[in-house]
Amino acid sequence: MRYRVLSIFVLLTALSMARPSYGYDLKKQVSEFSLPNGMKWLVVRRPGAPVFSGIVMVRTGGADEQKGKSGIAHMFEHMAFKGSSRLGTSDWSKEQPILEKMQEAGDELTELRNSKDKEKTAELTRELARLSHEADKYEVKNEVWEVMMRNGAHDLNAYTSKDITAYHASMPASRLEFWARVIAEMVFDPALREFYTERSVVSEERRTSVENSPEGALAEKLLSSAFKDGPYGWSTVGFDDDVSGLTIADARAFHERNYVPSNMTGVIVGDVTLSQVKSVMMRAFGRFPASPRPQGPSTSGTPVGGISVKMHFDAAPAVAIAFHKPTLPDKAEYSFDVMTSLLCDGRSSRLEKRLIYEEHIAKDVYCTDGYPGSRLPNLFMIWVEPLKGASLSRIVRSLDEELGRLRTEPVSEAELERVRKQVTASFMYDLDSNADLAEALARFETIFGDWKLLADYPSRIAEVDAAEVMSTSNKYLTDDNRVTVERVK
Repeated sequence: MRYRVLSIFVLLTALSMARPSYGYDLKKQVSEFSLPNGMKWLVVRRPGAPVFSGIVMVRTGGADEQKGKSGIAHMFEHMAFKGSSRLGTSDWSKEQPILEKMQEAGDELTELRNSKDKEKTAELTRELARLSHEADKYEVKNEVWEVMMRNGAHDLNAYTSKDITAYHASMPASRLEFWARVIAEMVFDPALREFYTERSVVSEERRTSVENSPEGALAEKLLSSAFKDGPYGWSTVGFDDDVSGLTIADARAFHERNYVPSNMTGVIVGDVTLSQVKSVMMRAFGRFPASPRPQGPSTSGTPVGGISVKMHFDAAPAVAIAFHKPTLPDKAEYSFDVMTSLLCDGRSSRLEKRLIYEEHIAKDVYCTDGYPGSRLPNLFMIWVEPLKGASLSRIVRSLDEELGRLRTEPVSEAELERVRKQVTASFMYDLDSNADLAEALARFETIFGDWKLLADYPSRIAEVDAAEVMSTSNKYLTDDNRVTVERVK
């Protein structure tokens, strides 16, 4: 599967603003409130089917990791369903002391991972196994998952990106308070059970998705080439040496710093009322103390441009080119969304039409304008997988010619109108999905600090004209702002 990243355009064109029967003005549909501890909530009432979708999004992801601790944000995705001091245990008073001893042994063993003291390493390994066996007597495995499913949950999951970590589920409306209390436990009180087991799982995940994956390896090479330093220079799964060195102490410090109410957004969409949601969230989430919101990273990294890199991998060739670009609220973001559509969105897009259907040199073309995240200045990327026998140099030459057109030739009104129609159609299309709307609202509020940008998006796209596309192209699609990575055998 190709390494895909949601750009703002892809996100918005994939989500329904609201069902036609409830009108088009999203701003009138969303209610918002904040708890005394600083946690913000958005509510959209959709009466009808007695269900709702809920999401809690934390403004914490791979970008918030410290150097040498990459992958720690992703670990909380793996910890999400391990439970808390009240869920996943038959007797916390007996389990907790064992988990504390496991932390001591595991953290000490981690510090010795490069040591030549084999005797001490073996001793700690045996002790950790013994303690794990003892803890198993009190752990109720999969309890979070099972109690949620028994109460009608679906779309139950957690995920991590460079920008955020999210916990979500859809349930019957009568289970709103149940949802809130379980999610609150997952977010604020993770027990970090099986941490060292899951650390090994993450290491294997890295080997599968990055080290042994042609797509993952190319994607990571692109990031490390485009950013000299900074948090956007590595993948969310983290570096292997960093992951193998993560400790429970690291996880607790990361959680204490970032998992605070003022750094979270909750969204409920469905057959609920504002007063009901306020009351429930005050009981479930309002009990947690306020804490200062972490500042987060100020930069995505030192940008590197004007370079071309070849990487060797035993797989079919491919090429990725990327240009450094800003993010919202910079208005250039809307021009990049238009360019993404012009170049790669469908059979009539410029690159698909030329490379796949006219020149027959590519089997796949993909563009994104929010890689690897959108909270910070990021990359506009074009990824091409050639047909067998087609040279990368010819593909790059065709790409250069099409990008040159953007810089020198005004986009025709017909092409701009096609993009506008695609965007408008996607907003009008009735996906009828509470979950998609909840996620979109949470993303815009969490990442950009203002969910209203979601509602304003169609009008902002309509304002992008040929002059803006050309101006943005000339400013950012330049050789000294570009990184090219070719995957060759």
